[in-house]
Amino acid sequence: MRLGFSIILLLYTLLNWLVGRQILDLLKVNKIAFWVVFIILAYSPLLTRLGWVKFLNVFGNYWMVFFYYAVLVAFIGLFIKNTPFIVGCYVLIFIAIIYGVVHAKEIKLQPYEIVIPKKASDLHVVMLADIHIDSAKGSNYVDKMVQDINALQPDLVLLAGDIFDDRDITILKKQKETLQAIRAKYGVYGVLGNHEYYSGNLDEMIKTFQEANIKILKDEVAEVAGVYLVGREDAHKTRKSLKELLHTVDLEKPIILLDHQPVALEEARENGVDLQLSGHTHRGQFFPNQLITKRIYEIDYGYLAKGNLQVIVSSGYGTWGPPVRIGTQSEIVDIKMKFAQ
Repeated sequence: MRLGFSIILLLYTLLNWLVGRQILDLLKVNKIAFWVVFIILAYSPLLTRLGWVKFLNVFGNYWMVFFYYAVLVAFIGLFIKNTPFIVGCYVLIFIAIIYGVVHAKEIKLQPYEIVIPKKASDLHVVMLADIHIDSAKGSNYVDKMVQDINALQPDLVLLAGDIFDDRDITILKKQKETLQAIRAKYGVYGVLGNHEYYSGNLDEMIKTFQEANIKILKDEVAEVAGVYLVGREDAHKTRKSLKELLHTVDLEKPIILLDHQPVALEEARENGVDLQLSGHTHRGQFFPNQLITKRIYEIDYGYLAKGNLQVIVSSGYGTWGPPVRIGTQSEIVDIKMKFAQ
């Protein structure tokens, strides 16, 4: 693992050097001053995620997306020695980032109508994934989210993981009363994603969720409104098989599975799951990452019918790292479920 990290760090350093050299040639400023500032910016994502220099968090987030595109420009510059063209490329990067910041705050309502051929009363379900509550989000971020949810007047609210994403648990505790204001006839249920584990405060986090009236299902089954809600542990952890989780479940009743990552679809289909709800992918968050997520997952976004299994994958309500979306959409998933009466 250390060897792998060292190789990645070395590659990251080399790529930053390539970008830095190109920008220095364009700016023609003092070399020492430039490299001091550049190195701080280049390593700010790593330093902040290690919890060492928190005030660089904003710089680190934006640097990640700038670096992503700047590497491409740096490689182009190896073959195209046209200064106005290269400058134009960097201007386009900045325009794209500004657009992406504004666009990420535009929350789309993504509706679905699902028919499940089992007996139950019709349900109006609101699902959100990848909220990523953290210190980088604005003070009204959670408040707006709760207002968006309540405006839909759902029967049930489901949170498909990566709800909280910060080492400082006080960030979540400050939002507890706001989260308590979510209104749903049958309550709020959720599962954990990979980022809840990265935060390093899992037990206190789950306790805070409970105090906020959010029931976290960790390899658990709950019967709600005549349907079974199955909440799986995140796929990067050791978890129970669906067969083990569902061994006492009446398969004649609807089964809705919350699984943060859109994986193990065949396992869900084979074990009688009617609807799987997932997130995790962000649909790549910014272009062209969606081309990569589309190759990694059987479904990285949207709706899929797989035999008797139906799958919905959300691109996420929030963003991770850079508060930027280019070619993807922040969304709330609004599901009207109809059953055989």
